Amino acid sequence: AWQDIRQRYRRSVLGPFWITLTMMVTIAGMGPLYAALLKIDARDFIPYLALGLIAWGLLSSMILDGCLTFTGSDNMIRSVRLPMSMHALRMIYRNVLIFFHNIVAYVPFAIYLGIHPTWLWLMAFPGVVMIVLAAFPVSLILGIFCARFRDMQQIVGSVVQLAFFLTPILWKPELLGERAFIAKYNPLFMFLDVVRGPVYGYLPGIKVYVGVAMVTIALYAMAIPLFIRFRQRVAFWV
Repeated sequence: AWQDIRQRYRRSVLGPFWITLTMMVTIAGMGPLYAALLKIDARDFIPYLALGLIAWGLLSSMILDGCLTFTGSDNMIRSVRLPMSMHALRMIYRNVLIFFHNIVAYVPFAIYLGIHPTWLWLMAFPGVVMIVLAAFPVSLILGIFCARFRDMQQIVGSVVQLAFFLTPILWKPELLGERAFIAKYNPLFMFLDVVRGPVYGYLPGIKVYVGVAMVTIALYAMAIPLFIRFRQRVAFWV
């Protein structure tokens, strides 16, 4: 997984830290703009947006790269006999490494806005673990379907792009007024909230953690029988 990142930024001056720089520029450009459009205090909105984009980067990359779990490792699958689950773990570890590069982008904004670390921030790590646990069955499910049906990758990409605007990242659920509960029952928002919430300054409610656990259990219930049935065929599909 680390080699994948090194090859992507081979002969680059900054190397993998281009990931960090790109995220910083995105936050610096979108933060003041959307704060003005939504008429929200920039000092409150920029940390919210920054943490949302960083957490969404982890979520979306797990989903999109999950489509390439097997097709992206076709040469290795055809040439080396390895457990199929290893390719899913490789994808997950690669995106976790990218996430830790992205989280560094929050530091300059926290310093500029005078945000001090608290013990509550540590609760974001269990949130990352929850995303990783859910990403494993997602990578198996999407990896199998996208290996068998190549159009699935384009469909998933379109759905993720739409989900970005439907999930409270650029906006807050409170802006929906009485319909705020619709956003809060969004599974992607639940996974987003367990990472963003503690660093932003609040601990998500027990309903959020229960929702994340239920979604994760449902994903494993789908992935395990699917993987057992089709893992031997993946090598022929890629």
